[in-house]
Parts: sequence; C-alpha cells; structure tokens
Amino acid sequence: MGLLHRFRSSLTYPIVATLVLVTVVPVVAVGWLFAASNREHLMTLEKQFLTRQAVGLAREVSLFFERHETQLASTANALSAGRPIRPEAFTTLVEETAGADPALIELQAVDTSDEGGFARARNLPAETVAALERLTADARKQALDGRVIRLDHVAVPRRPAGVSIFAFPLESKRWGRWGALVGVIDLGGLSSRLHDNALAGLFITIVDGRGTPVLASDPELLESEPERSPLVRDFLRRPLRLTRTYSRSIKGTSDELLGSIAPVDTPPWGVLVERPTRFAFSTVRAMQHRTLVATAIAAAAAFGLGLLFSGYLVRPLQKLAVVTSEVAEGNLAVRADISGDNEIGHLAENFNNMAGSIEALVRRLRQALRQNQELFFETTRTLAAAIDAKDPYTRGHSERVSSYSMAIAKHLGLDSEAVFRVRIGAILHDVGKLGIRDAILKKPAGLTAEEYAEMRKHPEIGSQIMAPIRMLKDIIPGIRNHHETWDGKGYPDHLAGEQIPLIARIICVADTFDAMTTDRPYQRAMELDDVISRLRSMAGTRFDPKVVEAFVAAVEARDITPPVSRQPRAQEIS
Repeated sequence: MGLLHRFRSSLTYPIVATLVLVTVVPVVAVGWLFAASNREHLMTLEKQFLTRQAVGLAREVSLFFERHETQLASTANALSAGRPIRPEAFTTLVEETAGADPALIELQAVDTSDEGGFARARNLPAETVAALERLTADARKQALDGRVIRLDHVAVPRRPAGVSIFAFPLESKRWGRWGALVGVIDLGGLSSRLHDNALAGLFITIVDGRGTPVLASDPELLESEPERSPLVRDFLRRPLRLTRTYSRSIKGTSDELLGSIAPVDTPPWGVLVERPTRFAFSTVRAMQHRTLVATAIAAAAAFGLGLLFSGYLVRPLQKLAVVTSEVAEGNLAVRADISGDNEIGHLAENFNNMAGSIEALVRRLRQALRQNQELFFETTRTLAAAIDAKDPYTRGHSERVSSYSMAIAKHLGLDSEAVFRVRIGAILHDVGKLGIRDAILKKPAGLTAEEYAEMRKHPEIGSQIMAPIRMLKDIIPGIRNHHETWDGKGYPDHLAGEQIPLIARIICVADTFDAMTTDRPYQRAMELDDVISRLRSMAGTRFDPKVVEAFVAAVEARDITPPVSRQPRAQEIS
C-alpha cells in the first residue's frame, strides 16, 4: 500500500504528519518554555515590588491624615482646656496655628454665636472660597452641636486633589461647649507624593470604600473606573493586601495589568498600584521575539506543509458545512458533492442518504398535515352547517361570519396563523346552539324573558362543548365571548375593552354585520351604507373601534360584501 493511498484512505495520516512537523521543531518549544520560566520569575519580583509600593504609599496616606487630625485635635483640646476667649482674640490664634502647616489652607475658630477668627491661604480663587464657605459653615454648625466632623475627601472648584475637613467642638467641664474649631486640609501635597512615586510605567490610584477613585498620580486615572477592576472588587469584599494580573481599560487603552492594592488604616481607603505587563515583561518578550526569528525558516516550512495537508482536510469539510447550512435553513433537496474513500467521503455519502430520507419524511408529514387540516376544517364546516340547519333563517350564517371575520383579521394585520384561528372560531361561534331547544331556535315570534335567558347561554354551552379539544384552546375565547361588548354590558362574562379577546371582538362585528344584512323573522336586511353607519355609531360602546375601522376598510376593498336578500330591504332595523 503506497504512501499516497494511505493519505487518501484515512485522515489519520495527515493529522499525524502535521503533529510530527510541529513537534520536530524543539527550538520553539524550548525557547517558549524558557521564556515562560523567566516570566514566572519576573512575575514574582514584580508582585513583590508593587506590593511594597502599595504598602508604603498606604502608610504615607494614613500618616498624612493622622498627622493633621492629631494636630487639629490637639489644638482643639488646648483651646477647650482654657477659658472661652473673646472673638477678636481668635484671629491671632488661628493665624499662628495655620502658618505652621502649608497643607492647612483654612482654619476657623468660633464661639457659640459663630463669631471668631478665620485664617485662609492667600490667592484662593473666588469659587474655591465660596465652596469652602458653604462646606465649613455646615461643619461649624455640627461641631457647635457637639459632634466631631471628618470629611476625608471633598471636591471643590479649582483644587484638583480636593480637600479634607475636620471640625471639633470646644468644650470643657467648667465652661461647657463654648465654640468650634474647623480645619481644611489641601490634598494637593498628597497627590504630588503619588506623582513622585509613579515611577516609569506605574499607575497609582487611591480609591475609597466604594471603589471610587479619590486621588491619582495621573488625572486621567480618575476617569478609568478602577471599581470595575477584579482586584478592586475583591478588595472591597475583603480589604486586605492583594496582588494579581487582570485586564481593564486604563487611559483609553485596554491592557493586561499587574496590580497590587493595600488598605489605608485611616481613612478606610485603598492604594492601588498598577503596571502594564508589557512593561514588566519586556525582557521576556524580547527573548520570545529572538526565538521566533531564529525559528522563522523552520516555521515557514512547517506552515507551508501545514497548508498543503490542511487543504486536503478542510476543503471537503467546508463543502459539507455549506450543504449542512442549507439543509438547516430548510433546503432539503441539496446534496453534498464530495467523493472519496476516506472518512469524509463516507460521511458525505451518509449525509446525503440521511438528507434524502429526511426530505421524503418531511414531504409525507406535510402531506399528512394538509390532509389533517383539510379534515379538521371540513369537520368544523359540517358542524357549522348542522348548527345553521336548525334555523332556516340563519342557513349559511356561520360560513358568512367566518368569511367576514377573516377579512377583518387580515385588515388588522394579523399573521396567517392568527387569521386561521379567527376563521375556525367564527365557523364554530354558534356551536352552543346545539344545546338550545329547537322550540326556542325556530320560534317565529319574539322570545319570552325566560326563553331569551336560555338563548343567551349558547356561548357558555359552546365553550363547554369545545373545551375537551386541546387544539381549540386559542379558539374557545372567540366562541365564549363573541357576545361581549366594548362597554362591558355584554355576556356571559361582562368583559370590557381590551379584556375581551381579539378573536371575540372580530367575530362580534362580523356576526352583527351578517345579522343586519340578512332577512330574519324580526327584521329585514338593511342597506350596506346604513349598516356601516350603525356599526360606526356603536364603535366605542358595543364594538372595538379598531375592529370597526378594519371592517370598513375590508368593505371598501370589496373583501366583504353582504348576501343578496330574498325580500325587499328595509331602511332601518325594526
């Protein structure tokens, strides 16, 4: 058995040959394994570096807040320990205290009348001053009420980093609560520290307890939504030191990042330090690049042979895929034009045989379905004819109502399946008359109240007769509710408006139209124009206005025409 015949007889050989060509290039495998090993080593070192950065910065942030809070609390305690001082003496006090800390851009000390001294950094923009006045006024008020206020981060105009606000009540056992101390700390210095620590390729972001960015080494990081990072999500669930690799969009670019986050003791924030892995693992990529260059010739040869053998395998499969797609879309006549002694050839032959069997089966099923539908429809027509035969004045009534109902349904834009349901429901709408005594149905004179009450039961009787037939579950509402009216005064369920099933609303209009346009013992057929006028006048009270308009459209399109009366027509219903 020759080699070519082996390739043609089984797909095993091309697959084995391709795998051998891949495995005989050891340089690629060794190079990538070595690069992977170096990557793991660099990953460990990089994680340690980022963790140290995050922990160190978290400690700096905590110390920054603790230092300023302690300073302001000590000042408040010192003031509280003494006796209340006059408002004019506050100015000198706050200026001396504020001058010792450049981050303290505003310090206020007031008595219970909200008068005292104010020290503010120079050259603050007017909009910044206005915002601080609103914020500190509220903090002073709460401190004068005895509460210690701490706002870790508040955004104010023209201060990109924001500010922190501390407020302490001034009170002692001897003098009681006699004032308040408020300090505003500029976080710009803390933001500068983040920028100084942002070494090449590092992104540093401080997030609050909800993952929202508060400060960052680069303003663009504040818009990068770090709370969507899996690292930050894990941190929010458990505020511990975490380090991992993940992907997210940062500074407008989606990148793989290596990140580390550490909790800040005070306030309850987290310091997130990130670095793109393309910077961290640049040496590994360089090694991989050199490995790829060194093996380019071998890879090109393997690629060429791979294309040759894969073409032998893929082309028949592509043909078979196209054929199967057409069969899936319903074209059962298509066949796969694939020949051969291998597995794909046998598969194509089996598929063609299967498609032929399915096509024949579907053809038989469609024929059986048509026969069943015809049998079903003829049965319903026979039943309707039996109903109409009980009353000589309504002979052909069910067929006409069915025809009118179909025309209305089409002008309402219903699909073919819904139109078919309307057709069957209209034919059977009076099936309940089988349960009404002939003495009532055929009575030439007017009905008594008791007889009329029994006559009104025919919709319920009809729905009960048809209830055991499961395939009529969508049609039964048309039988039961075709005497309901739009204003809710119909029967048997007194439904109103949209509560009435659409099939019943359609049959109701068609049934009324046939009653008006045929001769009955109690009335003569009306003229078409008069009928349309009467139906329109009852739209919104007895009939659904949309159904009436669809009926009129069907009449104008000559899809509905009244039967020819056997008696002279009257101008109005008696």
